Amino acid sequence: MNLSTPSVFGLALLALVPAAWAQPSAAAVQVTAAQMRQLAPVVTAAGQVQSRDAAALSAGLTGTLAWVAEPGSWLEAGAEVARLDADELMLQKAEQAARLRRMEVTLEQAERELQRLQGSGNAVSQFQLDQARATRDLQIALCQIARVSLQQTEERLSRTHLRAPFAGVVSERLKRAGEEVARGEQVARLVDPEQMEIRLFVPLRHVRTVKPGSVVTASGERGAFEASVHSVIPAGDGRSQSFEVRVLAPAGVAWLAPGQSLRVSIPLGLPSQRLAVPRDALIIRTDGVFVMRVNAEQKAERVGVSLGVADGDWIAVEGELQEGDPVIIRGGESLRGGEAVKVLSPQPV
Repeated sequence: MNLSTPSVFGLALLALVPAAWAQPSAAAVQVTAAQMRQLAPVVTAAGQVQSRDAAALSAGLTGTLAWVAEPGSWLEAGAEVARLDADELMLQKAEQAARLRRMEVTLEQAERELQRLQGSGNAVSQFQLDQARATRDLQIALCQIARVSLQQTEERLSRTHLRAPFAGVVSERLKRAGEEVARGEQVARLVDPEQMEIRLFVPLRHVRTVKPGSVVTASGERGAFEASVHSVIPAGDGRSQSFEVRVLAPAGVAWLAPGQSLRVSIPLGLPSQRLAVPRDALIIRTDGVFVMRVNAEQKAERVGVSLGVADGDWIAVEGELQEGDPVIIRGGESLRGGEAVKVLSPQPV
């Protein structure tokens, strides 16, 4: 039987195919070592930055606004935020001051008359003395009433000046000069942008674990920092099943601003030494959680693990894994175990 040259070449190619299948190439992977680390259980919650000192300032009495500070103005504690027209009260104060002075003059006259009668001896009856003493005492009472009325007017005058209870910035002006306001009506808002805190809500099951003074880690788009819990409000919300925690923001974080959202990790216990692997080493399947370990024969080995506490990119594991075992963190998703692997470069711990 004669075979043409193309047929012989085709048969040779078919003979080489099984040989190529029999020698698969090693999978390229990256590994890192399982290690003992100080880990503590944590809970992560979303928090919002807010000013520790923030107030909606209201008018102390009914009147017409004469001046209101511009939004963005920095004010020291006690500085004027708004001022009411006080002309009517000033006139009232002047009238009451004049009335008080007239009563004081009448009191002085009644006092001199009583002293004159007391010095006249038997020439004056007891009735005249009693009448003069009563007139003097009545004038004393009238003077006291006039002084109280004057003090009340002065107190009302002081409330025409709306002052900052703390140093801060006028964040909003709700009323303008010339507008009528009623007592208790909001005029402006004041916030302190330097003293800030983070307000967050934590699941209610951790209410006995989170304590004031605990050091937490807060992170945002521009970085992360450590802070401390300064207050815990152990009153749960039945709808959300959470309680409020407030964290004191450090003064050195310049990029923080009221209204900003952060992620806050709160420790739930003391740290302890645990065997841990990077989160990227975990392979989650329907039949369990695994890591791929590279054995001495440079083959992938599937090891079942149970998960423990997590801290950042590391998570504690339990199973047939030892400290220093190389585990695959890149390229192990498609491996089933037993395949030859090629370690590209060990990842730093």
